[in-house]
Amino acid sequence: MLRRLGSGVAAVALAALGVVGLGQAPASAAPNFQVPFKCGVTVTAATFSGHNPANSVDFQKDGITGMPVLASAAGTVTRVANEGNTSYGRWIELDHGGGWPTRYAHLSTQTVSVGQKVSQGAKIGTAGATGGVTGPHLHYEQRQNGTVVKAKLNGVAVPYFAKTPFTSKNNCSGNPYTPTEVCGSGYSVIDQKGLSGAGTVYLLYNSSNKNNCVVTLK
Repeated sequence: MLRRLGSGVAAVALAALGVVGLGQAPASAAPNFQVPFKCGVTVTAATFSGHNPANSVDFQKDGITGMPVLASAAGTVTRVANEGNTSYGRWIELDHGGGWPTRYAHLSTQTVSVGQKVSQGAKIGTAGATGGVTGPHLHYEQRQNGTVVKAKLNGVAVPYFAKTPFTSKNNCSGNPYTPTEVCGSGYSVIDQKGLSGAGTVYLLYNSSNKNNCVVTLK
């Protein structure tokens, strides 16, 4: 289900829905992070002593190279970096507000840019083996106020130290359309807010024609 509102009612619609900026959630309220792969994909969440940084998760799967890596929660891209053949290699950081960023490393490709807002389940890159690794996998971190914390996926704590299969439920009930597909070419998401199970409202802006577009996707 989708609904598109014209730019003339954007401000009114947002005020009525109480849309607020990302990053205003209390610091103690973690997003409901999801497995950063497509719905239905099963990966192994590997955690081990001596992992650097501690509490990181390595997602492993046969044939993982080139698999789409998805945002595990809605947020804003704050880092798109390449450390070459050391450390993270190609990596991305997303800020989810309230002191909660996530990091995705050893990517083969990065398909987002700094400042871009992404919805949960949006593709941000593809898995690979860049940086200081011995084999392809996705290095993943959930952070709180600068510290890597023990990860939870869809409300389930990742076991430490073990190799545990997780099946992604990321965007399983998602709308087949994206906000940009509804609004058209040139529009990009500048804000969004969940509607308590009734979908998500998105505010988009077109810098070329200076118009807004408000879309609700369910």
